[in-house]
Amino acid sequence: MINFKNLYNTWLKEQIKNNCKIKLVEPKQLESLARCYCDIFNGEPFYETWTEETARQVIDDYVKTNTTIWTPEIKDEVVGFLIATDTIPEDQKKYITEGQERIRYIEEIGVSKEYRGQNIASELVRKEIINSLQSNKNLLGYRTNAMRYFKKDRKESFESAIERVQEEDRKKRKNGEKIIIPELTIEEKQDFINQYISLLATRPDLDSSDSSKLFRGIGLRLDYSNNNGNYTWQEDPTGAMNDRIFPVIDLQKSGYTKTYYNKEGQR
Repeated sequence: MINFKNLYNTWLKEQIKNNCKIKLVEPKQLESLARCYCDIFNGEPFYETWTEETARQVIDDYVKTNTTIWTPEIKDEVVGFLIATDTIPEDQKKYITEGQERIRYIEEIGVSKEYRGQNIASELVRKEIINSLQSNKNLLGYRTNAMRYFKKDRKESFESAIERVQEEDRKKRKNGEKIIIPELTIEEKQDFINQYISLLATRPDLDSSDSSKLFRGIGLRLDYSNNNGNYTWQEDPTGAMNDRIFPVIDLQKSGYTKTYYNKEGQR
């Protein structure tokens, strides 16, 4: 079994832990949560078009299905959320190929831009890890951010192509330029996914998913749902490069550990 060192102590940074209250969502918070939902998904890197009304409809649906919603609150405003469920959505089941009965599925996680960098997202995950273990669920699953597909345009390794394209994309986003997504066949996309996930085993720094970076950052090792030798992914029918891959975290194999040293180098 894993030894989650410090799992029952807050991971919030010192400067915010006294002002940030994290708890299960309450009815009086739903309007504030809807505003936060819009703020996060209408901004970078999603640029979606939510209104408070449409966000509230989604949140109300979550509440009706007894989904777990963790909310951090600062100055009476919700500044983030983690939404998780024991039930994998029907349209996602074919992509989650292992341990469906043992999984806690994280639907959404986010923190308002103003409050990022304070370990709020990590604290939300800590709360959910405890909740999962207490519910005898030892797997966490989620979807990544959008995948970026491309075709290599010169003789280069897949690794160097990833580095080049990610840097080009960063510059284009910064300059407000449009990123052109080439047409790829299902087979080409599957080949890309297989190569990309294999590469991440040795180069996790190349992962474009903020969620994956979060989970790796708190010491959790990621596996990926695999179907007959191919990693599973969900194709976005709109073609808006929102195709997703599905990492899985085994809480029996992964743990959060931290070692502290004093000035003499002693633990």
